[in-house]
Order: sequence, then structure tokens, then C-alpha cells
Amino acid sequence: MARKLLLDKANVSGITGFEVYRREGGYRSVEKALKMAPAEIVEEVKKSGLRGRGGAGFPTGMKWSFIAKPEGVPRHLVVNADESEPGTFKDRYLMEFIPHLLIEGMVVSSFALGSNVSYIYIRGEYAWIPDILEKAINEAKANGFLGKNILGTGFDCEIYVQRGAGAYICGEETALIESLEGKRGNPRIKPPFPAIKGLWERPTVVNNVETIAAVVPIINEGGEEYAKIGVGKSTGTKLISACGNINKPGVYEIDMTISVEDFIFSDEYCGGIPNGKKLKACIPGGSSVPILPANLLLTTAKGEKRLMNYESLSDGGFATGSMMGSGGFIVLDEDQCVVKNTMTLARFYHHESCGQCSPCREGTGWMERILKKIDSGKGDMKDIDLLWDIQRKIEGNTICPLGDAAAWPVAAAIRHFRDEFEWHVLNPEKCLTENFGLRHYADPIHVPVTA
Repeated sequence: MARKLLLDKANVSGITGFEVYRREGGYRSVEKALKMAPAEIVEEVKKSGLRGRGGAGFPTGMKWSFIAKPEGVPRHLVVNADESEPGTFKDRYLMEFIPHLLIEGMVVSSFALGSNVSYIYIRGEYAWIPDILEKAINEAKANGFLGKNILGTGFDCEIYVQRGAGAYICGEETALIESLEGKRGNPRIKPPFPAIKGLWERPTVVNNVETIAAVVPIINEGGEEYAKIGVGKSTGTKLISACGNINKPGVYEIDMTISVEDFIFSDEYCGGIPNGKKLKACIPGGSSVPILPANLLLTTAKGEKRLMNYESLSDGGFATGSMMGSGGFIVLDEDQCVVKNTMTLARFYHHESCGQCSPCREGTGWMERILKKIDSGKGDMKDIDLLWDIQRKIEGNTICPLGDAAAWPVAAAIRHFRDEFEWHVLNPEKCLTENFGLRHYADPIHVPVTA
């Protein structure tokens, strides 16, 4: 059983309330942190090796150290709770069932960053969760852990919850900031980066919910102790949103030494694939990361067991690897159609494009139309090459990563499952009633010794 740092108390009755949370050791990190210098807290986060849990995986302590500190200019912490990545729901779980963990992490992080006013920007579809968070905020304030002169230290901190309007693009930090300012959620051109000019042109750090929650055990136990969990640069624990064709979908806290195979098939986690079906493929880090066929998911191209961590999942680059991303783990069994799944993702990204950049605005719609054409049995071979060309011209040519997020699933689907696309073209009537199936996707990859 993996050690739990974030979900350890998740099943304690009444843990959403302050009294039970406090009784179970809550807010100890605030008491400890307020006796430290802000720079010491940042240093502990650096020592921990904590990487951003929202998808990019950038070192959190380093990101904090970039924040500008001009004299007399307020700074802000903004928590990105706009969890819009399809297949990802672990932040929702934290906010719904352990809200005080996020509030506690925010108080510590706000003190470290010098933020007296901090925000939680939450996606519009999580309509019931702002009430849970605001109740936790009010309880923390009533007990002296938030508001004016916290614990008599002279540190003031207010936290506000801002509801978004349900736009995927507002998960990008600069679009989030634009929306928080009351504008349309269009990404900004960088530089300047938010750490220099963010919310209302003030120095701002934007971090994901899970990232800020992880600050609590880091301060309680020390950065070096936290870094001992995991492997290499994948330190600490990671929350995984597991869904798709598995027996036990849900949110799991893992240490990142576990193998992908164990995560999918062990009873402790996903419990295998229902109805005796075989594994065909998996999207391991949310809908925007490259899909992997079973033979590249369970082992790397070099034949090594693939682990559930940043380095192992990306081993081989996009040619034979993928990404940890946001931890949205979507499993596909042998009955799933890759063409149809790719079309569904393309439709999503077309709908969610803000339209600011021509390659994304036009290219996402173009990809959706071609994929729909192939899926409906009306495609031809040149459509597959056209799809490849379009995604290549979107990637890297937009202001924000949404263009990449739209291009990568299409590129990976063609790269690994081209024969399935070709089968749709060659069997226009059959593809409407049958699936391509498993074919060779579970066969082992053979790599020459000289490779």
C-alpha cells in the first residue's frame, strides 16, 4: 500500500469541517510556517522537488523564486481549480472532500509568496464546490487561521473564490488571469510572465490545487523527507484520476515507483479491465497527451517496465512515449475505436479554442471535420496525410498550449494506429458496425540490439 500524504484522512467522518480537520492534525503547517522566514519556506519547497501537478510538471519552488518583489506592489497567489482537462477529476475530489487541506496550503503558500489577497479560480461546471470552499474559508477565518493578524503574527491573508464560466482555455494561467480580471479568457502573449506582471499587472504565481495541497506535508515533514518518496525527479506522491475501461475508476494517490501494469491490473488500484477484455491503449495524462498502444504503455521501446512517473512515461519522447500531464489516466479496451475517440477529442478542442490564433481556430475545426469524415466511412487515404500535415502546422504555432493539446492526440493516433485509420477508409460500410479491434497493439515491441 502506497503512503498517502494528501488522501490519508479523506475517509474520516466530518473531515470537511474545521473541528474534525483540526483534530486530525490540520493547520499544523500554518503554525510551523509562520515561525519561519518566507524564503525558508520557498527553500523547503525547492528541496522537496515538488513539480507542478497541473500538467506542465515545472519545479514549484523554482517557479515561486521567480516572483518579482517591487517595493509597495502587492503580490498574489492564484490557485488554478479550472480542472477542465477531459479525464481529470482529482482536484475536484480534494476540494469536495478535504477542502481545508487546500485552504491550509494556500495560507502557507501565500505567506511564502507575500500574498495578502489570494484567489481560487474554479471551473463553472463545479457548481456545488464553491459553497464547500467558502464554508471552509469562513471556518478558518473564525478560528484565526485566515484573515487579519493570523495567529497573532501580523500576517494578513484573505482568500476569495471566483467561479469561471466553463471555458477550457481558462485553465491556461494567463487566460485564467484575464478572466479573473473580468475580461474574455484569451491567453496573453508572454513575456511578460505572470511572476512579473500577472493579475492586475502585479507579480502573481498561479499553481494547481494539488500542487498547493502538497505544500502542507512538505512543511510538516520537511522538504528532504518529502523528496525521499518517489524516484529521481518524480518526488512525493501523485494523485491519479483513473477512468475508462477499468473495474475500479476513481482517484488514487500513488508514489511514483509503481509500474503502469501494476496500476492498471492490481486490486489495490484499477483492478484490471472488465469482462475479461484486453488492454488496447491508454491516454496516461489527460486528453491532451499522446495516446499509447498497450505494447508501448506497459514497457518502453527499450523493453524496460514503464513506471507511473514523469520520466518513465515520457521515455522515448513522443515517438514511443507520452506524458504524466495532469494525471488523467484513461484506459481503452479492445472494443474501443481509436478513430472515434480521436474525433471526440478533436471536437472538444475545436469547441474550446478561443479563436485568437489562426492555426488553432481554423486547424481544430478542420481536423474535426476530417476525422468525422473518416469515422463515418467517407474518408480516403489522402485525408490521413492531410490530418498529419494540419496537426504539424498547429503545434508550436499558437500563443498558448491549446494548439499543442489539440495536435498531439491526432498525431499520436496516426503515429501508432495508422492501420486503424486505413481500415476505416478501406472498409467504409464495415467500419460503421464493427471495430478494428486489438490486432497487433498488444504485441511486444522488438528493438534491434544496436538501437
